[in-house]
Amino acid sequence: MSFTASNDQQIAEALGDLSKLPNTMKMAATNGIEESFEPVPPPNGGDWLAQHKERGQTMESFQQTSSKAIPHGTHKTIYIQPVGSFDHPRAPPLDVIVEFAKIFFSGCVIELLPTVDFTKDMRKRDGSGGPQYLTGDFHNYLVQTRSQRDTRRELLCVAVTMADIYPGDGWNFVYGQARSTDGVGVYSFARLDPLFYRATSEEILQTPLTEEHRIILLRRCIKILLHEIGHLFGLKHCIYYVCLMNGANNETEMDRQPLYLCPVCLCKLHSTLQFDVEHLYETFANLCDEYELETECSWYQKRLEYIH
Repeated sequence: MSFTASNDQQIAEALGDLSKLPNTMKMAATNGIEESFEPVPPPNGGDWLAQHKERGQTMESFQQTSSKAIPHGTHKTIYIQPVGSFDHPRAPPLDVIVEFAKIFFSGCVIELLPTVDFTKDMRKRDGSGGPQYLTGDFHNYLVQTRSQRDTRRELLCVAVTMADIYPGDGWNFVYGQARSTDGVGVYSFARLDPLFYRATSEEILQTPLTEEHRIILLRRCIKILLHEIGHLFGLKHCIYYVCLMNGANNETEMDRQPLYLCPVCLCKLHSTLQFDVEHLYETFANLCDEYELETECSWYQKRLEYIH
């Protein structure tokens, strides 16, 4: 499936009218773009864009999307529901990942719920590293248990799990899947461990988490959560730049995804959340610095120079 990178005119059309944006957002969308954002490279055979035809989502088409989360009244809380055990020596720190989501989705409340076990209604099949669960059954569970959460506050609810997941027959796996119509999603951290494709599940359990792997794992887990929640806010896969919202079929693509939105996707999210982009960038850079995500910290700090 052929893919051609977007040209300047297509990107300008995707951005739409910027005249009503706050000055800092205008600068974030237009200043120093070539220095800060890379074009999407031609896909290889197994890459997302080689297997999926993505038309790209303009600001206009985003605004016409009906099934997207919009905070309103008291409905501003994104619940994070862990499913299955996280008692694993290489499990990602959920509390830290939630900190990043709190900043990224400014104006929303992010609440980590107590862990629940898999239910008998969650179908599974044998996978290469253990049981692999069907994504739709997580979605159904979150919808069915909504009354047990604070429905006056809930905007979205997303499940996170250490188990591998798949969306149906014909698919080997997915990193995550959202069901926008119900405001729910499920995201798996199973394949984010750098050892997943290089060791058995028993060997992984017995291997201490190195500092290098800790940072890779943390970075990947933050990406997958922010990317998939982005879908619930109505953002479709991005084709305009290398961006958090690019589709990913493999480790290489996942690691190429940055921990930031391109100008087009940033404008979409801003139209919903109306955040102060300068404050968001500053606080996100500080958090990246705290958790030793040096590449990301440097990018946000440099980007701030273009929007001051």
